[in-house]
Amino acid sequence: MLGPSVLLLLVGLLGAFDIAYFHSWKGRLVARAECRTEVWIHVLRGFVYAIQFVVVPNVEFHGRWVWALAALFAVDVVVGVSDILVEPESRASQGGISGPEYLIHMILSVLVGGELYGVARTALGWVAQPSELVFSSHVPDALRLFLAVMAVGSLACALLEAALIHESTRPAAAPLHVRVRLAATLERVWNVTQDHRLHPTWDHRFDRIVMDHETDDASATELGTPDPRIQTGTTMRYEKTLLGMTIRGYGRYKLHKPMRQSTFEFGSSDPRSLIEKGVGLWLYTDLGDGRVEMSTSYTYEPRWGLFGRLFDRWVFRPAFQRYTEASFRRLARRFFAEERPHVLGREGRRPEHFTTSPVSC
Repeated sequence: MLGPSVLLLLVGLLGAFDIAYFHSWKGRLVARAECRTEVWIHVLRGFVYAIQFVVVPNVEFHGRWVWALAALFAVDVVVGVSDILVEPESRASQGGISGPEYLIHMILSVLVGGELYGVARTALGWVAQPSELVFSSHVPDALRLFLAVMAVGSLACALLEAALIHESTRPAAAPLHVRVRLAATLERVWNVTQDHRLHPTWDHRFDRIVMDHETDDASATELGTPDPRIQTGTTMRYEKTLLGMTIRGYGRYKLHKPMRQSTFEFGSSDPRSLIEKGVGLWLYTDLGDGRVEMSTSYTYEPRWGLFGRLFDRWVFRPAFQRYTEASFRRLARRFFAEERPHVLGREGRRPEHFTTSPVSC
């Protein structure tokens, strides 16, 4: 079906522009609760068009197989009509569909109508033939390849929108929890872990930490001894280099109780940083058997919108959980000679101190 394939190509290109500019960039439909039904319709349409991009240029539906082709386009028509019916209510908060988007929709309707006419006219000649699926040889390979790429793009877009809608309805991701038990005195554990100069040597999350009150000759204490000027309200700057990029951020002690806990807030104004802002807690507990438990619980708000939340929940936060656990193991091995560190904190092993989330943004 050469003619319908060409029209389908035009529909795909114009539809991709409609989705990218009007739906995603300008309307931000996925992020709007009132547009959720419309977006789900778009998801279904993405699957329908992915199938069309594959079958229209490549397959002839002979005999009774014509009904399968008719069903595919019947679904397309139902989805299109449903989209038209929900749009007025869906876009009401935005003042309705803009003039340029309405014009795009009119052009798309004409192109789809032409495609449907071409498919129906061609299919009439297949009805009397033996029932079978036949590879079509009437479409240039370049056009087949282009439509195949569009099929992948349509499917990927539909899956991404479905995932983003699902993510937008889920509660915020749970805080990260990690704890380690060390055979040492409480004073020793506090001094090592609270020395910001030593911190990057064991914590994978940082490459450099500098207190804002520091000067070049401010290192008056030996390593392993916290700066006595650190207290509630003290601010800091940190750096982390990842994939050749140096991300800079800030931190501030919200509450600092020596030998007991440090509560802090952190964040970054760098748009390359997934973490926008967050809060965390370190607790120190003397177990009374020659060991000290040091535990952390922290969470943060990701940037980059719904995509950032999705990437954070599926990739970044699980990696950060393992990253923090690895850091606590390195702390235990490097400074406390623990050959087999007792590190806990993954899901199902959250610190016993917390019955509810200890931190929130």
